[in-house]
Amino acid sequence: MFLYYGIACKRKSFWCYRLLSTYVTKTRYLFELKEDDDACKKAQQTGVFYLFHGLAPLLQTSEHRYLVPRLSLLELKRLLGKFGQDAQRIEDSVLIGCSDQHEAWFALDLGLNISSSIYASLPKPEMETELKGSFIELRKAIFQLNSMDSSLLFTAQALLRWHANHQFCSRSGQPTKKNMAGSKRVCPSSKIIYYPQMAPVVITLVSDGVRCLLARQSSFPKGLYSALAGFCDIGERFRGCTDDNGGRKLY
Repeated sequence: MFLYYGIACKRKSFWCYRLLSTYVTKTRYLFELKEDDDACKKAQQTGVFYLFHGLAPLLQTSEHRYLVPRLSLLELKRLLGKFGQDAQRIEDSVLIGCSDQHEAWFALDLGLNISSSIYASLPKPEMETELKGSFIELRKAIFQLNSMDSSLLFTAQALLRWHANHQFCSRSGQPTKKNMAGSKRVCPSSKIIYYPQMAPVVITLVSDGVRCLLARQSSFPKGLYSALAGFCDIGERFRGCTDDNGGRKLY
């Protein structure tokens, strides 16, 4: 009995460590894509794209559920070419996550009329016919989507909306420019960097009564450490942000 209990505990610990390791690896990979435009562009080659039109996601009906179609980079280029659009429009996409195997996920809205964009909104009816689906308002479809798809689509919608509403610098009035992943916008004139709003969630000091567990980032000045804190990014689950230490090294 004790032997069985010991084996069960070891197996449980193994899977817990494995899940945590996978989460940390994914977080670090996404951080790399957000900070490195070349790495993000490379990830698009093997990634998939979720399409939106006016912040409404493309969905396909299957019995009493909605399925979320995903396009490869090649399929997206063919679609844009068919509607007379340049493949460079793909740079308007935003990074919204990745799989455990590091397949990057992007979202692209082909229907937003943004004053600073050089691209026109694509015709919705023709696109729906071509893609064999419908652009449906997300709040009307939420109960017919699985939890993973709904979470991902809300993340994408929030990030796309943020970019649509932050096209200009609040100081200079000049157009801002997004990075490849869409994790920030920069004003070339004032050099101000704008980030999507993040909500602070928790900060805690872990102690064994004598010592404290602290962390530091590589960007910290020498000798600077901090308590562990978590931030909730757009569309991120509360549990996820509490598991993340922001790429800090623990001491």
